[in-house]
Amino acid sequence: MKFCQFRHKSGDRRIGLACNNDDQIADLGAIYAQLSHAEYTFPSSMKTMIADGDKALTAARHVAAAIDSGTGLAHYAGDIVNFDDTYIFAPINDPQKFFAIAINRHGGWDTADKPENPNATYFVKLASTIVGPRDTVEIPDAGQVGPEIELAIVIGKPGKNISEENALDHIFGLMTHNDITAHEMRRTTEWIRMNRADGSKEHLTYPGRYKNFDTFSPMGPWLVTPDEAPKPDEAVLDAWLNEDHVQHGTTAEHVYKAAHLISYLSRAHALVPGDIISTGTVGPVDPWTMATINLGKVGGVIHSAVDGLGRTSNPIRFVPGLR
Repeated sequence: MKFCQFRHKSGDRRIGLACNNDDQIADLGAIYAQLSHAEYTFPSSMKTMIADGDKALTAARHVAAAIDSGTGLAHYAGDIVNFDDTYIFAPINDPQKFFAIAINRHGGWDTADKPENPNATYFVKLASTIVGPRDTVEIPDAGQVGPEIELAIVIGKPGKNISEENALDHIFGLMTHNDITAHEMRRTTEWIRMNRADGSKEHLTYPGRYKNFDTFSPMGPWLVTPDEAPKPDEAVLDAWLNEDHVQHGTTAEHVYKAAHLISYLSRAHALVPGDIISTGTVGPVDPWTMATINLGKVGGVIHSAVDGLGRTSNPIRFVPGLR
C-alpha cells in the first residue's frame, strides 16, 4: 500500500491511500467509517497510525479492498480526491529520530582513509528540515548547495539491539528523500582543526548547520509498505535539476545495507515507530560532480525520485544573506 498525509482544500490533515494508478487519494478515515465492520478510527498523524500497528494496517486493507471492488471508485467518489489538486505533506513530519547515513557508496568509501575496523557513519537531522514533496526549498547564501537523493526507511516495529536477521521486519515502509546539503559550508566555515599537546592535529567537522537548514529534507509523496516497495538494497535513485539529470545510481552500490544499518543503529538507540533512516546518496551523472550541482545559482526546481516510491518536485528559492 502507498500512504500519504494530505489536506484537501481547507480541510484538516488526513491520511490517504493511493488509488487509480496513484492519480487519486482515498481518505482512509472517511471511507473506513462507512464500512460495516469498522472498528478503528484513523488518526490525522501517520506516525500515530504506524504506532497502532496491525489494527491500522488491517483497516487500511479493508479500504483498499472496498475501493478495488467493481464499483468502489464510483461509490466512494466523494471521499477520493485528485493527487494534483491536493496539498501533500511529507509522509512523516515529526519523527522522534531522523538518522542520515554518510559516505555510504563505494565510489567515495573505497578511496577514503578509514580506521582498521570502520563502522557506518551517520548524523542526525532535525524534524524542522522536513517539507513535503512539492514545497519550496530555501537555499542559503553560503556557496554551493546540492541535492542528495536517498532512500529513506521508516521504522514500524520498535526495537533495541535488533539482529540483522530480523531487521527488515522492523520496516513499516520506504520513501523518497532529498538530503539537501550546503557542501561549501563544510569546506569553508563548519570545521575546526585541533592542535593537540603531542603536536598532532585533528580536523573536525560536524554536520549540524550545513545539513539542517529549514526545508533541507523534502520527502514523499508516498510511504510505501514493503510488499509494494522495491527491495531496500536494490532501489534505483535519480535526481534532476530542472531538465538536467544530475544524479543516478542504486542502493546496490551502498557499502552498508539496510538490515545492517537498522541493527547497528538500534544498538545505540532504541528505535520507535516513525523513526527515519536515510540510507545514503548515489553518484552524480557526468559531466556533473557533487561539487558543481548548485541549487541556489541555477534555481528552478529540484526533482528526486526512487523507482516505485514516487517523486518530489520542489521549487528552489535562493535567500540572500541567509548563512
